[in-house]
Amino acid sequence: MTKSKAHILVVDDEPDIRNILQDILQDEGYTVSLAENAEQARIRFKEDQPNLVLLDIWMPKEDGISVLKHWVETAQLDSTPVVMISGHGTVENAVEAVKLGAYDFLEKPLSTGKLLLSVERGLENATLREENKQLKSRLKYNSPMISNSDASRELLRHIQLLGPTDSWVFITGESGVGKRLVAQKVHENSPRAEASFVELNLAAMPSDSVAQALFGSEVDGKVVLGRFEEAKGGTLFINEVLGLTLETQNKLLSALQERQFLRLGGSEYTELDVRVIVTTSGNPQKAVNDGSFREDLYYRLNVIPIQVPSLRQRRRDLPELIELFIEDIVNKNQLTRPEFDKEAVEALVNYNWPGNVRQLQNVIQRLLILSGGSEITVNDVSSALDGDMGMHKRSNALPDYFEGDMRKAKEAFEKAYLSYHLGTVDGNVSALAKKVGLERTHLYRKLKSLDISARDAK
Repeated sequence: MTKSKAHILVVDDEPDIRNILQDILQDEGYTVSLAENAEQARIRFKEDQPNLVLLDIWMPKEDGISVLKHWVETAQLDSTPVVMISGHGTVENAVEAVKLGAYDFLEKPLSTGKLLLSVERGLENATLREENKQLKSRLKYNSPMISNSDASRELLRHIQLLGPTDSWVFITGESGVGKRLVAQKVHENSPRAEASFVELNLAAMPSDSVAQALFGSEVDGKVVLGRFEEAKGGTLFINEVLGLTLETQNKLLSALQERQFLRLGGSEYTELDVRVIVTTSGNPQKAVNDGSFREDLYYRLNVIPIQVPSLRQRRRDLPELIELFIEDIVNKNQLTRPEFDKEAVEALVNYNWPGNVRQLQNVIQRLLILSGGSEITVNDVSSALDGDMGMHKRSNALPDYFEGDMRKAKEAFEKAYLSYHLGTVDGNVSALAKKVGLERTHLYRKLKSLDISARDAK
C-alpha cells in the first residue's frame, strides 16, 4: 500500500493536535480525515473506511477506549490498526488498549519520528494480515490432501476427527513430509477456522528471541504483542518444538497450565485463548529421556499425537502428487508444460524420496524449469535426483578462492560448507547446529554474517 493510497483517520478533541497531525501526515503523502469526538469518529470510520486510525483516549462525553471497544464488539476493525494517543498515558492504559485490540500506544507530546514509525509499521502489519488471509484462502483451495494410499487415508481420518475438537495436537514425522500442511488442515476443520493461524518456526530463530516472540514484551509503556496474542481465538503452530530452551519450556508450561501468561517485563496476566499445535522431525521421547525436553511439558502438549507418514509409505499418492506439483509449478511460473515419458514417471514413483514431499516438489520444479518445455526423459530424472540438475559434472580444478588471501578463502569455505550442510537438513538451523558442532546462537549469527538464508534452503 503506497502512502498516497493510505487513508488515516485522526480522532482528537483538540483542534491544534488534529491540524498538526493532519499537516505531518499529508506532508508524508497520506490522505487524512478528521474527527473531534466519539460520535464523529464512528461516522467518519464508517464512511471513509480508513486504513489506520489515530485515536485519542481522553475526550469529553465518551473516551477513545469506549470507541475502540465499540469497533471491536461490532467487528468493524477487521485488519484496520488503531494507534491510541494520550496526554496522560500510563502502562495500565496501554495494556487495556492493547487487550482490546489496539496496535500501538503513543504518549503526548507526540514525537514526529515515533508517530510516523508507528503509522508505517501499523500499515505494514495491516498489509501482512490481509496477505495472510489471502494466503489462507489459497491454501484451502490449492493444498488438497492426497489420499490414495492406506497411510494417507488414515492421516486424513485423524484430521477429520481432531479438527472439530479443541485438543492440542503433537505432530511428528520426518523432515519434508508436510507437517505444516497437516496442522493447517486441522485448523481449517476446527471451530477456530475463521481466526488466525499463526506460526512460530523455531528452526529459523535464535534461541534468545523465542520467549519474546511467544509472549511479547512490555517495556516503558511500549507493548509488543507475541504470537500467543496474535493467535488469540485461533491456532498457534509451533514448528520444531524440541528447539525450545529449558527456560522457555518452563514459561510455556506455566502458560499452558494456568491458561494465562505475562509478557516479558509485564505485570498483568493475559488470558490464553489459542489452540496449540506443535511439530517435530526429531524424537521427542529421546529428548525427554536425555533431559533436553521437559517430560511434563511433553505430556501437556501431546494430548493428541499424529504421525505423518513418509512419502515412501504412501507410494500410491505419488502419481497424483506429481501431477499436482506439475500443474502448480507450470501455472505459477508460466512455463510450457513438457511431456514426461513413461520411464521418467516410473523413476519418480519408484524413488525412495528421503526428503519426502519437499524433495519431490523441488525435483519436479527443477525438471520443469530446465526442460524448456521439451520432453522429460528418465535420464533427466536421474540427473535431477543425483543433484547435478543435468549440468556438467564439476571439474577437478581448484576452487577460485584458492587464489585469494586466507581471510577471504576462509569466509568462502565457511559459506560453501554451511550452505551445503544447511541444504542436507532442509534449512533446519537446530539440526545444522548439531551436525556441524556449533552452538545455535553462534551459528545463527554466522549464517547472518555470511548472508546465508535458512528459508532458501527449505
